[in-house]
Amino acid sequence: MTRQKTGDPGKNNPRTPPPQRPLPTGEYWVLTAQIKNLGPNRTLSAPCQEGLTFRMGDRILGDSEIGPVPMTLVESPRIQNADPQVTPPEYGFIRFVEPADAAKTVSLRARETSLSIFVRERSQTRNLGMNIVEVTGNLSASEFIIYYTAEGRVDFRELVKDIHTQFRGRHELRQISPREHSALLGGIGPCGKTLCCSTFLREFQSVTTRQARDFDPDMNPMKTTGMCGRLKCCLSYEKTAERREEWVPVDNDPRGTPPQTPVFPLQTIS
Repeated sequence: MTRQKTGDPGKNNPRTPPPQRPLPTGEYWVLTAQIKNLGPNRTLSAPCQEGLTFRMGDRILGDSEIGPVPMTLVESPRIQNADPQVTPPEYGFIRFVEPADAAKTVSLRARETSLSIFVRERSQTRNLGMNIVEVTGNLSASEFIIYYTAEGRVDFRELVKDIHTQFRGRHELRQISPREHSALLGGIGPCGKTLCCSTFLREFQSVTTRQARDFDPDMNPMKTTGMCGRLKCCLSYEKTAERREEWVPVDNDPRGTPPQTPVFPLQTIS
């Protein structure tokens, strides 16, 4: 993943990191949310207080790498007991989305759309070979992440100048891989469920051709390739060839074969 951060020209504009939240000492809420209903899922923590309840579908304001961002709960919240062996979520719940935030959200979506169109047009004009996937900003519309895909590294120094002349704030150009592209857009896999990469997967494990051949000896792309064009992440869930080689058939068991259940002939009851 390639990242390039840009700020207002001529200004030293470091981003203020999210506030350090104290580690929970008792019970706390674990929330699973998405930004703009796009994956992957984000896990947040919230204090377990009287009168503070959550339901799937609630609109909340949560911490992120670019500050407070409107999110939607996509799974049923659960209560977790504090455990030193369990790392709590990095980001936390701020508050519920209020009616006064509606105008800010509409303005934010318009800014994201205009920024996406502008960057796409300028990248095509400069023949950068960038495919703009998505633009995400915080509620105050002061920081944005521009996700894009490309075959290789992109020299977008001139593109950064174009963004400065048209938009204010901080903009991060983030190159994502094909798997991250599928995780961001989401979809339904051949199993009929939402893609693993856009829901619960946090890291992409390497999938080897041996695992794919163990699953399908013919290496049929329709069975072994995911929506990203790469080998399916779920192939790593299958039993590896080494484990299968350790399996011993019952017929070769030195202890002998299990006793056969006698089969009684059927009788016709008149």
